[in-house]
Amino acid sequence: MGLEVKILVALFVFTFTLLQFTSPVSAEFDCSKYTNTSCSSCTENSACYWCKSSTKCIHYPGWTKVVPHDCPHKDWYYGQCRISGFVLIILVPSLAAFALIFLCCCVYCCCCRRCKKWKQKRHDKEDIKLKRKRDEMQLLHSQRRNERQAKADNIRKKYGLLPSGGYERLGDE
Repeated sequence: MGLEVKILVALFVFTFTLLQFTSPVSAEFDCSKYTNTSCSSCTENSACYWCKSSTKCIHYPGWTKVVPHDCPHKDWYYGQCRISGFVLIILVPSLAAFALIFLCCCVYCCCCRRCKKWKQKRHDKEDIKLKRKRDEMQLLHSQRRNERQAKADNIRKKYGLLPSGGYERLGDE
């Protein structure tokens, strides 16, 4: 799959999710029939929330007004009856932010490792290239040294300046 297709699919999924979660809660459902019953029977429907202090089942205003004003802050429950809606408003975005930061850190670490391996491979290639050049230069240097030595030996031979094989005593003998 090409990069453009992946971006298009991600954009489609994001748009669908955004539309799904920001769609208004249906106003057709009558929540008042669950008043004075139980929290669980009221919160079964996503259009209602339970007010614990007044034991009323009230229509949830949706994402336009996240915190309902008909009930005290810590006494309303939406979708479940264990954690109050006020705590959920703080807890869910905090957990989402933590998960997003964790995911970003993981992606960053994976990219750094991959980048580090890539840099190491590049440095290894450069080291091999430099070693090969150094070996070539040493070989060329030794060839030139041998040529200079041969020329010097020829000149010494021509003028009779060959190094003798050992110690010679100067004197009468």
